Amino acid sequence: MSEEQEGNLTISRTRTDSSSFRVKDGVLINEIQELAISGGQYVSSEDDEMTLVELPSPEAEAGETKKSSTEESESPCEIGLWGNCKNPGKNAQCKHSKYKDPVDAKFLREVLSASNEEDIAGGHIWKATIVPDQFDHKWDKNKSLRMCHKNNYDANKKCIKPRRSGNIVKSSDFFGSLVKIPEEEDEDDFRLYALKSRWAFSGVLCGWPSLTTLELVKIEYKRALSLQWKTHWDSDENPQDTNPSFPGGPALTEVRAVLRMPPYSINGWSRSSPGYVYWFEGNGTRDVPRFNYGTDILKRFQKDRTDDEGRLVRPSPKCVKVHMISHRYATGDSVQIRDRLTYHSFALLEWDHKKYCTVVELAYLGGVGGYSGKSNWVEDKMEPVNSLYKCLPPEMIHPWKSNLSEIRVFDVKASCLGDHLEFMKGHTNKNARFLDVKVTLSLPVRLTLCSQEHVVQYLINYIRRGKTYSEVRRNCQTFAADFCAFLAGKKDIQPFHPINQQAYRNQAHYFLYEAHMYNAGH
Repeated sequence: MSEEQEGNLTISRTRTDSSSFRVKDGVLINEIQELAISGGQYVSSEDDEMTLVELPSPEAEAGETKKSSTEESESPCEIGLWGNCKNPGKNAQCKHSKYKDPVDAKFLREVLSASNEEDIAGGHIWKATIVPDQFDHKWDKNKSLRMCHKNNYDANKKCIKPRRSGNIVKSSDFFGSLVKIPEEEDEDDFRLYALKSRWAFSGVLCGWPSLTTLELVKIEYKRALSLQWKTHWDSDENPQDTNPSFPGGPALTEVRAVLRMPPYSINGWSRSSPGYVYWFEGNGTRDVPRFNYGTDILKRFQKDRTDDEGRLVRPSPKCVKVHMISHRYATGDSVQIRDRLTYHSFALLEWDHKKYCTVVELAYLGGVGGYSGKSNWVEDKMEPVNSLYKCLPPEMIHPWKSNLSEIRVFDVKASCLGDHLEFMKGHTNKNARFLDVKVTLSLPVRLTLCSQEHVVQYLINYIRRGKTYSEVRRNCQTFAADFCAFLAGKKDIQPFHPINQQAYRNQAHYFLYEAHMYNAGH
């Protein structure tokens, strides 16, 4: 094996030895429960596809991110006379919830309706934990809470902490934010069955600016000594059109609401700009950092190239070289076997202008938005409100989902591979960001159409065709292999780790085709 050793930085042109380990969400582990970090939990149930599994973003485990509560930033919100936030959820940094002030049913119906390209079944599923209004009435007496963990309670303010695992909300706040949406009756149709109403949450749930308009699917509960969720109210099985309510009866231990985002969430953060891809032009590559997501990235780049009359005035940068780089995450002094075996892979693009390079990676959906913009590719990552967090729109701030993916693109202040490796070397130690950095390939880009706009369209095509983040078949390593093989025109490129290589199937063709036309002509 040929390696160059520079301090803690290793540049390797070979792969690691093969071993046998269990894998979950692209992470090598011994037990699935090891993924339950920082309040997350793995829920095994019959509806696993609908189950929110909240896990820490990979960057969240880095030793560098561990900070005291005194480093929290001041609220960016406009506070009213009575100490309340005037516009909850209107910016990414606002952590205030909004309850009991819903919008009208007509607006909700429009937001929750599906367009031609969207799934009529609805969007992403979230779950909210509902607790009784008097869940903390014994706190002053014996420090006990009903149906709520102490870690989720702010004892000083006597309230639930925002943006916590499980999306915890009091009963009166939740049900007071529901709006009944009557089914529209078509006068031309002969009605055989009674019309059923839909219900939607309207507000800001648990301080997440993205969770504002959610259709209520179910109310479920558990009682003592019961491991299974039971249905209390179901929108699809409600022949009497009864109103949703908090379950009654003895020995109640858990209550949750199953909620569904608008249909456009299947394709992106907003209806007007589909595609779970974002591009951050920061880190000193521009005088003023800029952030765009989805098809808006294309519109912005195209506007950069043309004048007011639409004439091309400056050429688009061309991608000339691609590198695949893998590394471990720094985790401080707390190092488990899993940490020593987990590698993150990404692609580094070089452009013909040689002004900067671009990092392209695939990861958990919401892993950066749900973690306050903490990304290893942001130079001021450890600032209370870093340059990326300042740019994020509110619709991107939601809990991360470990079974879905997004593509993240960062311009970095490096003119070539060597410059970027120097940046990584400066953040390579157990208490920083990276460990064991390995460059596994460096190839010229052979693709004929390789402008900045072309790269954006390829990434949007890819993420819209395959949105999941899976145990072995689709993760950061498989994406890096697909992307590098596509740009370089090579068919024998494999993911970094032997475990991922075993189940790998090249999906480079996903970059080429419009995903919404996949079933066209069938």
